[in-house]
Amino acid sequence: MEVSGEVKPRRRKYHSPLRADQARQTRKRLLEAAFDLFAERGYAGTTVAAVAEQAGVSPETIYLTVEGKRGLLEGVIEATIVGDGDPAAQEDGLWAEIAELPTASERLARMVDYSCAILARTRPIHSVIRGAADKEAFAAELSSRLLKARLRAQTERIRRHLGDDLRRGLSASEAGERYCALAGPDLYYTLTVELGWSADQHRKWLSNLLATELLEPSRA
Repeated sequence: MEVSGEVKPRRRKYHSPLRADQARQTRKRLLEAAFDLFAERGYAGTTVAAVAEQAGVSPETIYLTVEGKRGLLEGVIEATIVGDGDPAAQEDGLWAEIAELPTASERLARMVDYSCAILARTRPIHSVIRGAADKEAFAAELSSRLLKARLRAQTERIRRHLGDDLRRGLSASEAGERYCALAGPDLYYTLTVELGWSADQHRKWLSNLLATELLEPSRA
């Protein structure tokens, strides 16, 4: 059976690796500039124009890339949590390594190392979010969203890597709440900034405290 009429060929979607890489590099410059200015001036004192000037782009580029100032703050905290490199590969490798550790205390110590590394990177931006939350409803919402995501992830990791070694009567959900509170950015700021603890001092204290709080004495 023949089909009459001309059939127009489908247009293939154009994908340019070079253009995609340029877009990633532009976004990286934007977020690096925003990180520096947010940390220096706070949320209120940072403008889209200032970020654009420091990143060497137009303000319109910021609106097209991250949809403005709020998008910059969300992008900065997300990028700072992830850090450099391939986040998926880093995460997979880390948690596979932790799963292979023979004792609960070793697995917990590595989890604390991971949390402390993120706390150190994100401290300036959590301070910005905290400062903006009183006047900016979206900043308060962002802080709440980050807390819920952190609690969810930490509870799941405790269930997976420490579930059989938790203190008798302590559920994974309860352990996740304790971990989330003690390894949170507010307490980290109090100890390392306001009280002047070193990062290493904080890490050792947190590791010892969480081992006592979460693990059976014979496993700690």
